[in-house]
Amino acid sequence: MKKSKIYKPHVDAYAVNELARKDPQKLIELSEERYRSQISEVAEDFSKEFPKNRIILLSGPTSAGKTTTSHNLDAELEKRGIATFALSLDDFFFDRERAPLLPDGTRDFETPALLDIATLENCLTEMMEKGHADFPIYDFKAGRRSDKTFHYEYDDHTAIIIEGLHALNPLIAGRPFFGDAKKLYISIRAEFYEGVRRVLSTRELRFIRRIIRDQYFRGSAPLNTMAMWKNVVDGEEKYIRPFRVNADRWIDSLHLYEPCLYKPIAEKLLTPCLKDPQYGSQAADLLERLSHFDPLPPVKIPRDSLMREFLEEF
Repeated sequence: MKKSKIYKPHVDAYAVNELARKDPQKLIELSEERYRSQISEVAEDFSKEFPKNRIILLSGPTSAGKTTTSHNLDAELEKRGIATFALSLDDFFFDRERAPLLPDGTRDFETPALLDIATLENCLTEMMEKGHADFPIYDFKAGRRSDKTFHYEYDDHTAIIIEGLHALNPLIAGRPFFGDAKKLYISIRAEFYEGVRRVLSTRELRFIRRIIRDQYFRGSAPLNTMAMWKNVVDGEEKYIRPFRVNADRWIDSLHLYEPCLYKPIAEKLLTPCLKDPQYGSQAADLLERLSHFDPLPPVKIPRDSLMREFLEEF
C-alpha cells in the first residue's frame, strides 16, 4: 500500500530496548542523526530558494519540538551563509481574558482567534520596509502582553522563521504576505510496537513530553496538565491537524530513545497521581505504556538535543 502523507511508520520497541541495554550511546547517536538529517535537508532545500523566498512557517501540535527545531534550522541556515530571525507566534497572543468560553465554562486557549495577526503582519511589513521594527513580548505568567518589546534590525540577507501552533492555519498561511513561505509541519510520526501491538502512540508520547516539560519549565503539576489535555487535543483536531496537509514538508521529531529516557522521570511524576479519583486511571495508562521500555543508564545527550526542550536533567 502506498504511504500516505500522514503514514505512521512502526518502531520495534523490542529492538529499541535491546540497543538501550547493549549500547545506549549508539541508540542516542542514531536517534539524533535521524532527526538532524531532516533539518539539514530542509535547510538545504530552503537555501536554494533564498532570497526569493525569505519566510519559513513552522507549525505543529503541542510538545512537537517546534522551538528547538526553529533553533536548529537557524543553525543549519547559518552554516549556509543565511542569517535568520526566529519569531514565535506566542508573542502575538491577545490577553488571556479574551479567550472565548467553551461549553463547559472553561476558556478556549487553543483557538487561533487569540492571535493578533494584524500586529504580526504590521510588524513584519515595517521591518522589511524600514529595516527594523519593535516586536511584542507575551508575559505568560500574567496572561497578557508585556509592556516591554524587543527591537530587531533586519537586512535582505536574513530569513525569517515563524513558529507556532497555528502557523499553517489559513488565517496566517493564507494571507498574501505569506504566499511564498516554506510551510513545515513537525510532530511525532512513528509509533512503538511490540509485534502487532501498539504500545505507545504519537499522542501519548507527546502527552508524556508535555507533562514533564510543564513540571520542569512551567511549574505546572502533572494533574494540571492532565486536566487541560482534553481541551488541548480538541484544539489540535479543530485548529491544527486539518491544515497539516498543506505543509511542503513534514518533520518527524521522534527520538528513538525517548521512552527509555522518560520512564524513570515519568514514574516519579505520575506515581503520586495514581490515587487521584479523576485522573488516576490516565496516569496508570501512561505508566503501563512506559513499562514496556527499559530505562537508559547514565548517558551523554547533546547540549542542543531536542530532548532538552522537555528535560532539565542530563
